[in-house]
Amino acid sequence: MDSPLRVLIVEDSADDADLLLRELRRANYTLQARRVETAEELGAALDEAGWDLILSDHTLPKFSGTRALSLVRERGQDIPFIFVSGTIGEDVAVAAMQAGAKDYVTKGNLKRLVPAIDRELRDATMRREGARAESERRAAEQKRRQLFQAVEQSGNLVVITDAQGVIEYANPRLLEALGYAADEVVHRKPSLWKSGTMDARVYENLWQTIAAGQVWRGELQNRRRDGGLVTVAATISPVRDDEGRITHYVSIQEDVTYRREIEEQLRRSQRLEAIGQLTGGLAHDFNNLLTVVIGNLDLLHEEPSLPAEAHELVDHALTASLRGADLTRQLLAFARRQSLAGRSFDLNEMVSGTTALLRRTLGEQIDIKLKLADNLWSAVADPTQVESALANLALNARDAMSAGGRLTIETANARLDAQYAAGNFDATPGDYVMLAVSDTGSGIAPELIGRVIEPFFTTKPQGKGTGLGLSMVYGFAKQSGGHLKIQSEVGRGTTIRLYLPRADAGSVEAVHLAAAPLAAAAHSATILVVEDKADVRATVARQLRELGYRVMEAADAETAWDILRGDAPVDLLFTDVVMPASVSGEDVAREATRLRPGLKVLFTSGFTDAVDAGEAPTGRMYGVLSKPYRKQDLARRIGDALGA
Repeated sequence: MDSPLRVLIVEDSADDADLLLRELRRANYTLQARRVETAEELGAALDEAGWDLILSDHTLPKFSGTRALSLVRERGQDIPFIFVSGTIGEDVAVAAMQAGAKDYVTKGNLKRLVPAIDRELRDATMRREGARAESERRAAEQKRRQLFQAVEQSGNLVVITDAQGVIEYANPRLLEALGYAADEVVHRKPSLWKSGTMDARVYENLWQTIAAGQVWRGELQNRRRDGGLVTVAATISPVRDDEGRITHYVSIQEDVTYRREIEEQLRRSQRLEAIGQLTGGLAHDFNNLLTVVIGNLDLLHEEPSLPAEAHELVDHALTASLRGADLTRQLLAFARRQSLAGRSFDLNEMVSGTTALLRRTLGEQIDIKLKLADNLWSAVADPTQVESALANLALNARDAMSAGGRLTIETANARLDAQYAAGNFDATPGDYVMLAVSDTGSGIAPELIGRVIEPFFTTKPQGKGTGLGLSMVYGFAKQSGGHLKIQSEVGRGTTIRLYLPRADAGSVEAVHLAAAPLAAAAHSATILVVEDKADVRATVARQLRELGYRVMEAADAETAWDILRGDAPVDLLFTDVVMPASVSGEDVAREATRLRPGLKVLFTSGFTDAVDAGEAPTGRMYGVLSKPYRKQDLARRIGDALGA
């Protein structure tokens, strides 16, 4: 069978070139040949790819075979080069072979030409195949290195086990996430970091799936070397050999701990919001009931004909009712519906003034340490509620240190940035004044930290505490535009940080304001009471009449407006904020002050939403009297409004 051969001949004699071609044809080569005589012609020919062989005379008039060999080697072209010459000597032939020629044949002995060509073509083929194999090996090695680098540098956690589940490789990201060194995990099983928090059926399903040759996807919770938990979204795939047998398993995991924490914070926030709405509604209704109870007990207490024993019973009932009012105030604090008197104040001054009372309250077994920051910013909040929050936190800390311990109260300027807010769902970036209360007590279990601010949830023994202290502090922080952060470790203690908004520079007000004197009743004044609850309306009307006022009553907005459209004198509108249907106390006041410009208005409510005095520009509004209230509180606020 003819073999194709592209041959380049460096020869000045056309006859000698024809002799060479004739020999090759006798050997059944199908030839494509070209003869050149100069370096330029050789270079042009070499630019054409695909030459299988170069046959060259040693000496040419304008060129030489040695120079031709150099040009070929300079180009890096692996083309078999054979000298065919009648003048080459043995020493010259040896030098040519050392320079890269594959063989030399004399023109007088051309019978060696074809065997030499056959041999060199075979060797060239083997070299090319070897080079190709080496190139493929290097390419495969490069891909392997790139793949290894990708796995090594991957942001995901990667672990490879053998068919029995023994770890052969773990990438740096996994080692970093779980806190292990490579030699601590290789040759061991992934159960090394099994958290114990997952249902055993999850692992059963995992192994059944991958052992069957299928891919398993799901979430796992691993335990770090230091005991912390890492939640991962994992994909575990079997790896098969050429015969289909499973030889390895590859697990690629994404650390979703942070994402799940944010989702849990969101769920917790939504749950607390729902609880807050329910709690606020219940507290509002309960406050209406307590308004009737306390109001009537006050009336009974002033009854001169009441026997002494009955007076004692009334006092007991009144004390219990006032405790109930305290509970509802705590519920309203959690629901963020309490009445706040926010102002700028010096937190260090408030803490210093409260410490003496705390020392007496907590007892000698608790060592109180103050760490008050220099140059502390002014805070904006209701100072009375801050004092209450500090007392609640201190009492909780004392209860956590049954055998005594150290309570540290700290203040500091704090700047919460966007990164902090991203990790704490209910925080807003900005400047805050921080109040931290730390104890050396028993600590709170991690799974309970998210629940301790829920109303009526407590880690204390049954009968010890109402479970409202922290919920009140949390609600107060949120209503004040602040933030509450709880950090705790079982057996090491708890730190609770209350962040209050920073006040504008130079706007500090006195923390303790003197109580306004009780104004004398203006006996000629007429008060219009607007209250949809009949029992509440009856109670407050009787209290006002006993205080010497004339009283007109309205169960709804329309009745109140009809009265105001008439000629009867009205000096003060006393209306509930929350009214039935779509009419609010503000709506009542807005229309009332339109009908009677300059009419004085005092609101009352079981909880207080924002009441904007600007809503009634021609009237005079004097705030909100929170339910339940004592008769003397009612007298003072009514007298203040009328006296103003």
